[in-house]
Amino acid sequence: MKNWIVLVLALVTVSCTYSPVYNGKKPYSGSAFMLKETPRHTIDYFIEGMTEQLVASNQYLTAKTPLAVTSFVDLQDMRETNWLGNTVAESFMFQMQQRGYTVVDYKATGAIKVTSEGDFAISRNWKDLAAEQPVDFVLTGTMVRQAAGVMVNARIIGMRSRVVIASAQGFLPAERIGSDLDTLNKVRMRNGVIIRDDAAIYADNNVILKP
Repeated sequence: MKNWIVLVLALVTVSCTYSPVYNGKKPYSGSAFMLKETPRHTIDYFIEGMTEQLVASNQYLTAKTPLAVTSFVDLQDMRETNWLGNTVAESFMFQMQQRGYTVVDYKATGAIKVTSEGDFAISRNWKDLAAEQPVDFVLTGTMVRQAAGVMVNARIIGMRSRVVIASAQGFLPAERIGSDLDTLNKVRMRNGVIIRDDAAIYADNNVILKP
């Protein structure tokens, strides 16, 4: 009997503290986590760890040095990337900026384009971007799919010297990446046009990145 009472009280307590739905009319009485803490993905922690490697091995990059971050590419064909390569790049931009480095978003158009679909300030169309960007270093890297996940190599390179001033390496397990509708879609440029391959086409030795 006592066990049942404890179980009921526990369920009541959880129901009172965990309330993901809020209608905006009454005072919010749910868990503070739902409002104050930002949920994080495994990729967040993975990139955070790799960023620490970059910062520890950094030789020349300072807080005032303009840094750009590009998409991580397929090691087997460096003209191609995918959703993971773009996600990794976006995560590195966040991590480096949070540490006080000057991150240049070269995809910013310098204007706001208002359309019926939405308002846009960034673009992947090179015609919308500035011809020259104030960048001294670039953070980039490669990815290679293996049997159990993806090996990621990151490095910071001098734009003029081509010297690697910082590097990092990590392995991201496939089951921790998460699912995506375009999991294996590769993205590449051809004559200024973005081309996405059929997600159903992949080599036998490539792992499908799903949980």
